[in-house]
Amino acid sequence: MTRILFAVVGIVLAVATGQAFAQGQDSTPTERDIMALTTMLPGVYDSEEQVYFQGRTNVRKEARNTRMNSKIVKVELPAFGPYVFFVQDSLDNKLDEPYRVRLYTLAADNAAQAVRMRIYYLDTGEGEAKKKYWNANLNPAVLNDLAPATTPFTKGCDVLWRREAGQFHGATAMKDCQWSADGETAKRKTDYQLQLTNNSLWARDLTYDAKGKQISGNPDGTFDKMNRARDFMCHADIPGVSGGRDLPFKRHGPFPMTDQGGAVKFMSEEKEPREVNILLRNVDWQVNNETGAFTRDVLVTYVFAKDKDGKIGASAYSFTEPTVKRTGINLGWILVLCYMESNRDGKPEF
Repeated sequence: MTRILFAVVGIVLAVATGQAFAQGQDSTPTERDIMALTTMLPGVYDSEEQVYFQGRTNVRKEARNTRMNSKIVKVELPAFGPYVFFVQDSLDNKLDEPYRVRLYTLAADNAAQAVRMRIYYLDTGEGEAKKKYWNANLNPAVLNDLAPATTPFTKGCDVLWRREAGQFHGATAMKDCQWSADGETAKRKTDYQLQLTNNSLWARDLTYDAKGKQISGNPDGTFDKMNRARDFMCHADIPGVSGGRDLPFKRHGPFPMTDQGGAVKFMSEEKEPREVNILLRNVDWQVNNETGAFTRDVLVTYVFAKDKDGKIGASAYSFTEPTVKRTGINLGWILVLCYMESNRDGKPEF
């Protein structure tokens, strides 16, 4: 009985000691926020849906946003700190043409009660740096020549991230983010803001001259509203054999695509070849298409073909729930399958 009592007391003391020790390890809220932020930030983002619906709702042309694609990848560059991200942006779905290449570093700023993000520019000069560092996420070794002391950034233009309901909001301080363009003595001011949720990254970059007149950025102050993209792999069989029929077909692909306006085109190997186009869109409805009804988001697969004269012939689309991990369409002359996980990697179902 005595031994049991001592054992129970020992367990209680051990638990109490462990709790006291754990409580002594409390972090600041900002140090907790940085862990959440660094988990949420990486990904591929695209504003395809915003651009499409701005056209559909007749937003005046000068106030429409350019389609933006942003890829953010965590990289290991210890000299810059423990939280470093490689960022590359492209415009108008030209994913192989560099627009902007940067490094983000994150640090907990407990005094400001915010996560401080410094932006290092890897695209200064005549464009050679852009080419050198483009797609560095696929070859991180090209980043090894970078050092904080020699990589450009704009003093006073750090972004301060703060947690809000269901999102993080980041912004520069305009009173501090001031700089002079080449050949100018007057200071320009930048208002750079970001909003990050689990599903999207919105960004707005506005510049003002010394008199407060806006000189760059969307004239209405509209954010680039980028949705988080999911990676799919697609293939196309021509013809679209089904029903267990043992017929010859040609498989095209696989084609890597995202569900945020990913597109591919190829020439079929038919007797009369056609240009086949496949488009994948996770439609983020920003209007209702029926009076009195709430239009729900859908994942859509579009397929169409052009003849030798460029005329669109066969075309169709299918749609399904936006969260599915595989989707397809069989039109007889073609079968298209898009998936996040290959059947070769899938588990048996009973």
